[in-house]
Amino acid sequence: MTRRFLLALLIALAFAPSRLLAAATDDGYDSDLAHAVRSATQRYRLVVWAEQDGYVQTTDYIASFGTMYTNHKRFDPADLSEPTVLIYDLAGRLLACGYQYLDRTAIMPALAAPGVSGWYDIPQHLHYNIVVDGTTYYAQAPWSGDEQPTATVLVQHKLMPANAKLLFAFVHPATHAIIIWAWTPNPDGLFGDDDPALP
Repeated sequence: MTRRFLLALLIALAFAPSRLLAAATDDGYDSDLAHAVRSATQRYRLVVWAEQDGYVQTTDYIASFGTMYTNHKRFDPADLSEPTVLIYDLAGRLLACGYQYLDRTAIMPALAAPGVSGWYDIPQHLHYNIVVDGTTYYAQAPWSGDEQPTATVLVQHKLMPANAKLLFAFVHPATHAIIIWAWTPNPDGLFGDDDPALP
């Protein structure tokens, strides 16, 4: 076997469809729900497409998880095609979709079906993005009450330095939420808290 052939084989294996990788495990990747989520969210496969549709980066990259982008107008989604949160890898490829509900009675039938587990509760908190000395920070902090998160208020709360520029701030309401790892096989399953296979 020549070195060139071996290199080509390794590259081919590295870029093989993730469906082949999933076949060896029972991680839910080939479930009806995972297929339905992938079909419904095709238009968000790359992060640049999500940004064009109102998703805002709300975290830095989190090890074994990814980078979260949130559409703050998509709480109580009625359809799988409108996730509240999209999670991307370091290359900007979609990994998982999150659906968040203010009203538990509004949960769509596809997510209320038997076997759909992994639901958790998110308390009210603040999403805010700032620039300090040319570096952008994606931050979250506890937030109670109805106070508006202006730059002045965030400085008073010691959530940003006085020389920072506030790019974005949103009070995220308390929600009932689920993450579905539909776009990548996850050894912890379709509803895992994170994905230990990620860097």
